[in-house]
Amino acid sequence: MKNSDVPMMALRRAVQLCGGLDALGDALNTSTESLRRMIAGEEEVPQPLFTQTVGLLLEATATRAPKRTPDSNEGGRKGPRH
Repeated sequence: MKNSDVPMMALRRAVQLCGGLDALGDALNTSTESLRRMIAGEEEVPQPLFTQTVGLLLEATATRAPKRTPDSNEGGRKGPRH
């Protein structure tokens, strides 16, 4: 993955989380057509729009229930080290 692909990938993921291009366009206050061109790589993603997109992604993932990780007292090694 190239660094230049990251903004497009973030937009693609945001489309999934927002439920479509129209909803993402509303959330980012930009046109659906402009988003389509950015996702296709035909237009560069402006830094402020990328920052907004990352904010949306962080919000969306922060509201999900976290994956349970094993407690240090549970699972893992049962006996003494050898």
